[in-house]
Amino acid sequence: MGGEDDPSVGEALIGFLLVGGAGVLIPAAVVLPLIGLGIWLTHRLRARKSR
Repeated sequence: MGGEDDPSVGEALIGFLLVGGAGVLIPAAVVLPLIGLGIWLTHRLRARKSR
């Protein structure tokens, strides 16, 4: 019985890690460029106003 349960527990852990990793990486991949774009836009607007 234990031998049959081990692969399913391992697969559950791997799946949990993949979902957790995707849950962290995908929002970061979306949010970080938006933050960078916002910083770049504010910098450009300030540089344009100072001229």
